[in-house]
Formats: sequence, structure tokens, C-alpha cells
Amino acid sequence: MAHMLEVQSLSRRFGGLTAVSEVSFSVDKGEIFGIIGPNGAGKSTLFNVIAGHYRPSAGTVAFEGKDISGRTSDEIARRGIARTFQAVNVFTQHTAEENLRRADVAHRSHNPFAYISERNRSGSANLNEVARFIGVADVLGGAAGSLAYGLQKILGIGMAIMASPKLILMDEPAAGLNPSEKKTAAKLIRRLRDERGITILLVEHDMPLVMGVCDRILVINQGKPITTGAPTAVKANPAVIEAYLGEEYEFA
Repeated sequence: MAHMLEVQSLSRRFGGLTAVSEVSFSVDKGEIFGIIGPNGAGKSTLFNVIAGHYRPSAGTVAFEGKDISGRTSDEIARRGIARTFQAVNVFTQHTAEENLRRADVAHRSHNPFAYISERNRSGSANLNEVARFIGVADVLGGAAGSLAYGLQKILGIGMAIMASPKLILMDEPAAGLNPSEKKTAAKLIRRLRDERGITILLVEHDMPLVMGVCDRILVINQGKPITTGAPTAVKANPAVIEAYLGEEYEFA
């Protein structure tokens, strides 16, 4: 069976700087696949190439057997790939419900002005279901900016879910969260896969979360792949241990 996502010899250069060099990996349907590495390793650049924000300098990205290399982010989203961001990306002055509704309209129409004409309609039938799923049903009427930081991050995940994606690219979902919020985020990531059938590609610095939720992990350093494997194999790999010397990661 073909892989859901297949990255082959992917490179991205910025002038004389090579941010990503000859990276290859695949993600299967229903998998939670992690990408880890030190700051500056090329993780975000790799994500941005897959999501269509950067064009690859070399190599290919295929989704469900079709080449999406160099496609725009809108084209890639329409194929079933959604993305969340490290920073909170909600509309803080609008209610949680309006944020979900905006995401729904944007994903369906890809028209930046569509929300103006559609905001008073009943909207997607699954808005309330998504709100319950991510745990914001009781705060839909409140301003998103008044929510706790952890709930704002989760609301961002909910906005991605409104697209009914097949694959979600998650960029550091645990960044800035307290220990309790990290446990909630980890549980939600598993539920996305187990209950909604969404495949997850995850970039994250929090090693307990990564080791606890991922089926396989790719480690990159200085833009180059070190190894790919199950969490137990990755954390015992001497090359990985060496690459992280001096880094504040917990591999225990």
C-alpha cells in the first residue's frame, strides 16, 4: 500500500545556506509521526516546504500518491492537509465560535471575503461537534483572547479540524503549555488519530510528549537526517544522543 505522505531527497536552500538537505521519509495513514532536532535543525523549514509555504530547491513531496511539490499552500490544503502553528493563531477579539466558523468558511471557499457573507448563516453542521471534541463547547461565546493559553492552542487545532483533513501538520503543539496542558494536548493528538482517523505529522521539542504519542520519529540535525525509527530505538541511538549533548531534552 502506498504511503500517505512520501518525502524524497528534499532540500531547501536560501542563497548559500542549505536549511534542509536530502531529507527522505514516509508517513503511513493512521500514523503519528514525529520530527525532532535541535533549534536550527531545519524542522520548521521542512514543514513549510511540505505545507507549500516554500518551494523545494530539490526533491519531491507526494501526498496520496500524487506529487504536490511546489504547490501553493491553498492547493495543498484542498487536497486534505491542514496545519497548526507554534504560536497561537486565533482571532483574539472574536469568540471561539467565530474562530471555528471563520476556519470552516475559509477551508470551504478559500475566499478571504467569504466570511463576511456567510458569518450569519448556520455554518457547518459539525462546528458544535468539533467544539465538544476539543473541549471548548462551554466557552464558545467568549472572546478567544480571554481563554487560557492552552485552550487557545487547542482552539487552533479545532480550526484545523474544521477542514476535515486527512493529515494535520502540527508545529510544536506543546510550546508554552504547562504540564497539565501538555497532558491534555497529548491526549487530544491521540484522539485525533484514534477517533477521527486523522494522520499526524508532528514537530515538537517536548520529548516526553513525543516519545509518548509518536509511532515513529525522524531526527534531523543541521538540515540532515540522522535516523528514523520507533521511539525506543531513537532515544537509544548513539548518534542522536551525541547530537543532543548540551540540549535540555529528557530521553529517560
